[in-house]
Order: sequence, then C-alpha cells, then structure tokens
Amino acid sequence: MNNTKELVYKMLTECTGVHMCDSGMTDSRHWQRNQKKSIEDFENEPEEHIYKEGDYIYRDLSVYHYLSELELDDICNEFNKINSDCKDWDAKTNDDDYIFGVSKEAWEYLKYLPDTRLDNTGDRYKHLNIKADIRVNRSFNTYNHESDLTQTLQGANLTINNEDEYILIQIHNGADVRGGYTDAKLFKLNDDYLIHSYLFEYEEQEVLEERLEEELINN
Repeated sequence: MNNTKELVYKMLTECTGVHMCDSGMTDSRHWQRNQKKSIEDFENEPEEHIYKEGDYIYRDLSVYHYLSELELDDICNEFNKINSDCKDWDAKTNDDDYIFGVSKEAWEYLKYLPDTRLDNTGDRYKHLNIKADIRVNRSFNTYNHESDLTQTLQGANLTINNEDEYILIQIHNGADVRGGYTDAKLFKLNDDYLIHSYLFEYEEQEVLEERLEEELINN
C-alpha cells in the first residue's frame, strides 16, 4: 500500500464533526460510514459503477481510486504535517482565487521554500530564506459543476517556482455540502498535470450509454 492511498484513506475517515443543520442523522455522514470500512474495503471496491435508473444513466466514481495516483514528495509531506495540528487557519494569499482548509503556518512554509530553479550555468542553486513564487491557478469545488465522484472535493491548483504543479484537496465528509470538509492536504500532480491517468471526473451521457451497452454485451 503506497503512502498516497494511506493518506487518502485517512482523509476519507477523518471526523469532520456534527452540525445541527446536517441531514446526516446519527451515523449517515460520509466520515461515519467510511469509518466502518478498512483500507482494503476501499481498495477492493470498483473504481466506477455505471447503472441506469429510469431514462438516465449514472456513474459513481470512487474518490479513493480517483485520488490514488497523486504523488507525495518532501514538500507535500512537510506541508501536510504542519497543516494537521494548527491554531490559525486564516491563510492569506495575494490571488483572486481562494484556498480553504489551509493554516497560516502551512502557507508560510510554502511561501518560504528554498528556490531550486536552474541558474544560467545549468546548475541548481538554493536561495535559503528567499520567498518562493507560488501561484494559485484556480480554486474549485466539484459540487458546483458536473461530477460523478462519490464525494465532493474542494481545493486549488498551485504552481511553485514556475515549474512544479501541486494540488490542494479537501474531501467533503459531512452531510450538508456547505460544511464538513477535511483539512487540506497537498499532493504533487503527474507530468500531465492530471489527478488520475484514466479515471476522469465526469463523462457525458452519450459515452455512458456506449459503455453500458458494451458492458451488457460482454457480460
């Protein structure tokens, strides 16, 4: 089991509290249901499930499998460690896009990363204590657009020092989508800047119809 999967499982089972406005009742919030599962249960569940109800075809895409190919490097590990136990959650950015679930301490860590870009001789250099170049490319919440994911994701895409692509991710573990999110965790995107190489967040009805017909024929 790799470290990314272990972290995603930890996020899926993170208690995000109980609120009187939740419709989760006593034990139907995502984190309550997920805590009844082992990491092996998530590993063994299908990556996606396509089915038809009435005239509409649905697709349930496992959040666990969707996030499983994200990478963790030293920057991610240190950020996630700092962001797990903080008192000041008011991280400040200079961008129009917002970041949520990020502490002031963790954001300050990113802002002052050593700069390891190439100099004009082709050698890497380090400027300790020089402010890093962090750009928030976009912030997102999958609830606000078409998504087949089994749980809502919230986050932001970051570029660090004009060369490395990262993504902040929170998983919605509550009942009411307006609250109940995990603390943000930082992951490194692959060379194609994708979350997953072949699992995509949403598929059109026409594609699902073809896939469902093919599945029925093969079975």
